[in-house]
Amino acid sequence: MPPNWTKDDALVADLAGRLFGAMSMFPKRLVHIDALTKRFGMPLSQIQILALVEHEDLSISRLSVRTGIAKPNITPLVDTLCDKGYVTRCHAEGDRRRVHVHIEAEGEKCLRALREAVAEQIREWPEDLPRTSIKKLTGALETLTAVMEAMDSEK
Repeated sequence: MPPNWTKDDALVADLAGRLFGAMSMFPKRLVHIDALTKRFGMPLSQIQILALVEHEDLSISRLSVRTGIAKPNITPLVDTLCDKGYVTRCHAEGDRRRVHVHIEAEGEKCLRALREAVAEQIREWPEDLPRTSIKKLTGALETLTAVMEAMDSEK
């Protein structure tokens, strides 16, 4: 086996095929993102920003890297979240030139409501799905999240 997994053509091809297949199913089968954005009156990009600043304050640059959205496009998204009272901008400790985005109580409340809306959608999944499959999906999502976080930390 090659030392660098990216050189393993069979592994990369298998992963690419599985990701491609999941991409087309995810928005309509697992979570109806369009229903969430409509219900909460906010685009997915604002939901992403709220979720990212839930546990730590992040700079505009870091939000840009984590979301894949260009820095100039992050600013108006954050402005809208500030206008709604979901986040505030705050100066970094030790360097007042650096500004971070900080979640407020209203933003936390919105995230709780979003999570409950996702839970409502999950409760609509077929009841006969095997519990073992749901547990495997939960584990796979945990692994997927860890891989994406590792990719973000390398940037």
